[in-house]
Amino acid sequence: MKKNIALLVLIFAILPSYICYAQWQPEIRLTNDAANSFAPSDKGIAAYGSFIHIVWQDYRDGDAEVYYKRSTNSGISWSSDLRLSPVGNFSGAPTIALYQSTIHVFWFDQRIAPLDIYYVRSTDNGVTWQPEVMITTDLMNSQYPSVSVSGNNIFLCWEDDRDISTKEVYFKRSTNAGVNWSSDIRLTNDTSQTSRVSVASFGQNIHVAWISGSVSTEIYYKSSTNGGINWSADQRMTNDPGSSGFPNLAVSGQSVNLFWNDSRDGNIEIYFKRSSDGGASWSSDTRLTNETNNSLNPSAIAFGPLLFLVWQDMRLNMYKIYSKFSTNAGVSWSADLLISPEPNNGQTGNPSIDVSDTAVHVIWEDFRHGNPEIYYKKNLLGIPVGVTQTAISTPRDFSLSQNYPNPFNPATAITFSLPREEFVKLTVYDIVGKEVKILVNQKLQPGSHSFNFDAGELASGMYFYNLTAGEFSETKKMILIK
Repeated sequence: MKKNIALLVLIFAILPSYICYAQWQPEIRLTNDAANSFAPSDKGIAAYGSFIHIVWQDYRDGDAEVYYKRSTNSGISWSSDLRLSPVGNFSGAPTIALYQSTIHVFWFDQRIAPLDIYYVRSTDNGVTWQPEVMITTDLMNSQYPSVSVSGNNIFLCWEDDRDISTKEVYFKRSTNAGVNWSSDIRLTNDTSQTSRVSVASFGQNIHVAWISGSVSTEIYYKSSTNGGINWSADQRMTNDPGSSGFPNLAVSGQSVNLFWNDSRDGNIEIYFKRSSDGGASWSSDTRLTNETNNSLNPSAIAFGPLLFLVWQDMRLNMYKIYSKFSTNAGVSWSADLLISPEPNNGQTGNPSIDVSDTAVHVIWEDFRHGNPEIYYKKNLLGIPVGVTQTAISTPRDFSLSQNYPNPFNPATAITFSLPREEFVKLTVYDIVGKEVKILVNQKLQPGSHSFNFDAGELASGMYFYNLTAGEFSETKKMILIK
């Protein structure tokens, strides 16, 4: 779970391409400085509700530093730039993740000879920031962090060369929103170099992908089902004569989606494979782009069966940002759509994507002004906030299913069926019958629906959830174990 999955998206059975394509809003230039502003190669944007937060690497202070800004009104207006790293040393490759109003930012920093990972957080939507924390302390380089947040759980991976012979992937976690951290855990043990790690999570299920190899690189993957305490064996995900790079994971429940760029076709193209069972088994490789020039650096987000993808593409003989989407978990895809302006006088690159409420948010770096600047664009989906519709056939009766998984920590899916359009209220109660949270309170179309409930802020214990739709009412219990 990349971020708070209690954000809801109502997906119609067939989402016409004009809904996702016709409502891209005009782009907004977010930085305006004579120095270079580079978008992160990992996650540079995080959104929740009407709040959007971005980070980037900026040279206005004479050296690379990490900067931040936010929007509180869904990208209409933006705050001034805020430097998060101290001046006087190289700070680069920031990455950002959030849970509701708590924001987590990581980067690597050269202030003490080798590169180390540093971290800052805000618990009030970016109004104030707590003192930075040095996350790694070994005597070799730790760099290129990738982070995923699930409630109060933070899962962090990075490249580390403390083992001297090769770079390896390391991992650590916090179970209390960044206050305390586990010791470093080495995830790989390879004779080849490992790099470009990507991490994504849903509840206690963590998924990690990286590249390994000295000449022709391949994508590898491993997972944990208990918050990083135990890990599966490494699994090789690609096996072709070309190089595979820039892995990017997008996870929603048991649906795990892996994107990467691959040179098996002579030029570099975007490829995709998916798992519907939490990474236990995988589909075959699917080629998503088909151009004579390079397509690379994918960034994707998943919500139920809805997938959004952006990447940088050379088909116009200059790198531009393209997007496409799937409404059926990657079985089929829309046509490619150019979303960065053409023509202009500069390259674009390093796109990053997130979703909140009814909008897709994208940032990238753009050279049209001679030096790179950060640009932002959003797509109004044209669909109301609601639950994910998981089936298009009309059920015969009202029903409320047992949540899955159960027990859970901290996320679970609640599924229900409606034989006709009704006003629906889905409510969670504690063991004494006190209302804890209203999950759904709106009119929904007939069909099967699923709500991804994140209980990261609740205490362990037994809870009840009640569905009321017209004259139908049913209650079931669920158990939260932290």
